[in-house]
Amino acid sequence: MILKISVNKARYEKGQIFPFLIAIIAVIIIIAMITLNLGQIAIFKTDVSNAADAAALAGASTLSGYLLGIGLQSDMMCGEMLVAVAAILIEVITVIGIPIAIATYIAYLVRMLVTYFQALEEGKMAWSNAKKTAMQYAFQNAGIDEQRPSFKEFLKGVYDVSDPYNLPKADTAAYYNIYSLGDDINASTDTRKKIKKYSQGGFSRFMEEGGYWDESVFGPITPGNISPAIVTTGYGWDPLHGTNSYDSRDSYSSYPNSVEVQVIANVMYPLKLYNPLNSEVQQEIDGWITNNIEDALPWWLRWLAQVAVWLINLVLGLLGALMPGGFKFSNAEEDNTIKDNTDDNPISVTVRRYKEDKNLGLWKFRYGAAGVIEASATAHVYRENGDEDIRPVVWGGLWDWISAVFTNSNWQKKWTQIFKTQKHLFETELTGVR
Repeated sequence: MILKISVNKARYEKGQIFPFLIAIIAVIIIIAMITLNLGQIAIFKTDVSNAADAAALAGASTLSGYLLGIGLQSDMMCGEMLVAVAAILIEVITVIGIPIAIATYIAYLVRMLVTYFQALEEGKMAWSNAKKTAMQYAFQNAGIDEQRPSFKEFLKGVYDVSDPYNLPKADTAAYYNIYSLGDDINASTDTRKKIKKYSQGGFSRFMEEGGYWDESVFGPITPGNISPAIVTTGYGWDPLHGTNSYDSRDSYSSYPNSVEVQVIANVMYPLKLYNPLNSEVQQEIDGWITNNIEDALPWWLRWLAQVAVWLINLVLGLLGALMPGGFKFSNAEEDNTIKDNTDDNPISVTVRRYKEDKNLGLWKFRYGAAGVIEASATAHVYRENGDEDIRPVVWGGLWDWISAVFTNSNWQKKWTQIFKTQKHLFETELTGVR
């Protein structure tokens, strides 16, 4: 009897660990889901942050390239001005050539004005292109994980093949090769459009066809076009139904997955015609005449040096007013004009990724506040060495060389310093991330 009771008691105690095992498994599942959820959020945050950083730097790099080009253009204009001045002076000296000198001057001035207006138009395009480039890099780095149509969907959509398993091996290989390449040059135009649609994801076509820059809203990237100061666009997709906002042309915000990019930047560079024969050059010449000529003359002839200074200043003043030879930034704050247009003139990018919450019954996956993860970045061009400018550097280097020749102070090395094109090279940097 005692033995029977002991055996039954042991049987009753065998299942007591089962409830604890279920509880432990439930806790492990919950922890795994939390870890997976946090990991997904961390990945999205990294992607969005990288997208904003890359976009802002790419936009600023586009502006840096434009400033380098406009600086080199200034140097070319300065060279043309020096040649034109020499030609006009020679023509005026011969007296007979005065009408030719007038014609030469008019032709030169017209050319400089045309170059100026072209530079203004290209300055507008530079900012539009910077915004477009920023958008391109933002979408490319946003981590959009949309899948392209399957091979089975490709066969059904393009060739109306409902049962791919009954195709001959040669046909299957040929179709798959077209699917991989995304094109068939021997097919009709309509068929090639279908091949593109069913062999690529909507996002691939969105990027390839420039869908991120709607020209009907932002305008084309052409000289003279001023895009809005704030441009915003996005891409949405539904992996369950295989639809996307680019194909359907509806709002990207209505999809369970979407990426929105907003770029804020200037609309144009304010440029002004500039002549390097400015007051600084006049001061250099005045000082040289005073130190090297006036002191060498007897006291009763020193007035000749002052007359020479006056005449030279008059000529340089007229040349400065009538003979443009480069560009500079135009701004009310003349002393800070370069800083206002570079360091204090950034391009800002904000990337927002939305992913709809998923309720799996036991756990609801959430992706940030209201499903949105956002990151912002700001970048600008700046003067790394402090002397970068779009004004011509040829004249300054040439003047230093001429001064060195007359003073015999290491003029051989000065010759190599005439073309300091690195003074037009502005660097880029991130100035703010969030």
